[in-house]
Amino acid sequence: MLKLNAPSHFEADHEADALELWDGGGAVRLLARDDERRALLIERCRPGTPLWDAHVDEVPVVAELLPRLWNKPPKPHRFRRLVDEAERWLVEVPERYEVGGAPFDRSLLELACDVFRSVDRSARFLVNQDLHGGNVLRAEREPWLVIDPKPLVGERDANAVGLLRNAALDGGVTAVRRWLAAFAELGLDAQRARDWGVAHTLAWGWDEDDGWSDHSVEAARRIAAA
Repeated sequence: MLKLNAPSHFEADHEADALELWDGGGAVRLLARDDERRALLIERCRPGTPLWDAHVDEVPVVAELLPRLWNKPPKPHRFRRLVDEAERWLVEVPERYEVGGAPFDRSLLELACDVFRSVDRSARFLVNQDLHGGNVLRAEREPWLVIDPKPLVGERDANAVGLLRNAALDGGVTAVRRWLAAFAELGLDAQRARDWGVAHTLAWGWDEDDGWSDHSVEAARRIAAA
């Protein structure tokens, strides 16, 4: 499968590096790369059914995959760091809040900023910002394989963000709480995972053309309420 990433899609800058690090363990294999063209040749999943559409329980599937994907990259590494993103978001999210006319409770903004300020500067786990049931495909080599990572290096608990964001919209507070319980069973800090879920959903909730996404704001509210 040939994949081309748009130059503007900076979150995918190190997708190939993440796939190389995983080396097929719970994720599709990277077969070749051309960084100048932002091109990746990756293993094709067959039948390729997204987990969202497979009519199976997502939680145990992802719970089996997730610990295989948060391994630490060697030093030095090429990945962007969560701490650097958090410093950027700490400036941008409040600015967007004011420009957008304070479109949600200030308590959500304050929670997000507290998370950004308290980021663990020493954490070195691989973080996938966009792990969810649409990016887990049924395959032959393994029952399920992860595709399309948006990698950073930082706190292990931040691997929860994509799962919580989508669970909040699809299943509400109840679904978020179930994921948080699953994270706790895997040894993650459920409270920290929840807080990162709120903060990251707001960090990704702004569009330069359309402003705040109502769906993102509502997802952040539901995660905070869990």
